[in-house]
Amino acid sequence: MDRLRALRYFVKLANTLNFSETADHFRVPSSSVSRRIKDLENELGAALFERTTRSVRMTDLGKLYLNEVTGALQSLEMADELVGAQSRSPSGMLRITAMPGYGERFVLPALDRLRNLYEDIDFDVNFTDQVINLSSNDVDIAIRATATLPDQVVARHLGDHEFVLVASPDYIARNGAPKTSSDLNDRSAFMYRAPHGILNWLVLRNGAWKAIELTPKYISNNGQSLLDSVTAGRGIAFLPNWGVARDLKAGRLQVLDLEDGPLSVSGNAKSGVYLLYHPSKFRLQKIRVTGFHLLIKGIKRSIPLGVP
Repeated sequence: MDRLRALRYFVKLANTLNFSETADHFRVPSSSVSRRIKDLENELGAALFERTTRSVRMTDLGKLYLNEVTGALQSLEMADELVGAQSRSPSGMLRITAMPGYGERFVLPALDRLRNLYEDIDFDVNFTDQVINLSSNDVDIAIRATATLPDQVVARHLGDHEFVLVASPDYIARNGAPKTSSDLNDRSAFMYRAPHGILNWLVLRNGAWKAIELTPKYISNNGQSLLDSVTAGRGIAFLPNWGVARDLKAGRLQVLDLEDGPLSVSGNAKSGVYLLYHPSKFRLQKIRVTGFHLLIKGIKRSIPLGVP
């Protein structure tokens, strides 16, 4: 039995709990994954998974085994890649995840420049709001907005992540500018849906963050559609500064300042956008090149300066 291959299949299956998805990842038939897992279980003399026609789940012994082998397997794969990378130019598969709106606006242009310079680097790009575990080998670089940095990762600050209340000049001319958070109750609000639910608008009153009662006109997990609706004069939105910077600078949007306190979507007045990676991976040429030569410089060059 190819023990190393079986372990790789085992770790991936433990994360997906899906034989077809695991097989697709390795580009092999599902039967190959099933056979390798069965061989591994026979050699260990223990069942690692419980299988039914509808589901796959790990046994308690499988969970214990996963905890023991994951770190060793990652170290071995990292060592193989490090040795191979030292004798050639940056190459190999690089897995990047980023927030959808930020990724489309800033990451993709930076990656286009990088791909022209380093043709031997292959990219697997995933735009999602879901939190990704950098301790696994599924992601090399993550770009996330947060006020609290995760433990045991290296974080490079890319920019501020502050929300601003905006509307178009045409909307303001027709409806007037709201003065307080109470004035927002009867306005057409365009709101973002995150994985955990709608991002509520909070106002700071008497030292505490309180939700504003709103009846959304439109809810979406696509930030561009919210931005398009607001620039068209259909209502107001509370959007990240990096997402509205160009429209503010061009005069297509205006910032609405309220008199009764600052607004937030999380209760954190300050947060930022960070490039995150596991410290051990910085030794890989593809990580260094992508993370610093182009991504950080490229993204920062793409963000307009001199606007909120």
